Amino acid sequence: MGFEPPRLCVQVKSGNDPVDVKVLRELQGVMKNFGAESGLLVSWGGFKPTVISEGRRLFFEIRLWDSGNLIEAVLNHYDELPAELQAELPLKRVWALVLQE
Repeated sequence: MGFEPPRLCVQVKSGNDPVDVKVLRELQGVMKNFGAESGLLVSWGGFKPTVISEGRRLFFEIRLWDSGNLIEAVLNHYDELPAELQAELPLKRVWALVLQE
């Protein structure tokens, strides 16, 4: 039912401004309260340098995804998404010929 480890907490910020370290600390607190081993902080607007620095230190505990990481994950795993979600986000793969140099 999803109650057994590993537990993952995800926090998503959809604004255009980079998030600061306060948001990262809030995620750490929620993880502790819920006994989560891992966290994912997603920020469409990216991260302030202090968050990136702290994210390196917390790499095995919390991952940071900006808009580029999110788009890459969706594109890499689109075929694995449920049909309902694919219908909400309709994408079509396009192939292009690469000319030899």
